[in-house]
Amino acid sequence: MSVNESQPLIALPEGAALADYQRYIHELEALHGWLDNDLVHNCFLMGEEMGELFKAVRRQLRYYDENAASTAQDDAESAARKAHVAEELVDVLNYLLAIANRLEIDMEAAFKAKNALNQQRSWQK
Repeated sequence: MSVNESQPLIALPEGAALADYQRYIHELEALHGWLDNDLVHNCFLMGEEMGELFKAVRRQLRYYDENAASTAQDDAESAARKAHVAEELVDVLNYLLAIANRLEIDMEAAFKAKNALNQQRSWQK
């Protein structure tokens, strides 16, 4: 199935809950025919996206950048690098939600439960 202009766009309501995001990802996967991708396949794809995210963060921080010397275009380049990090974060989130959907995990409930536990924990500095 290919996306064309006659199909309605999938939309998120303003102020959407995390469950709405999960539903959105399910609809997006259905639109593109990705619902047949199994859990392991989605984990591998998310791993690839994590690598892309890490690389984008490295570029944003200019680690190991041969051209790290300041230039007149620094602000524009920094904004572009930050936008790229944002795109990669969304890719990771999309796969995370797809994985949760495959396992029928309510991420909003899981988020609240896990962070309630985290508030009771303490970490050494």
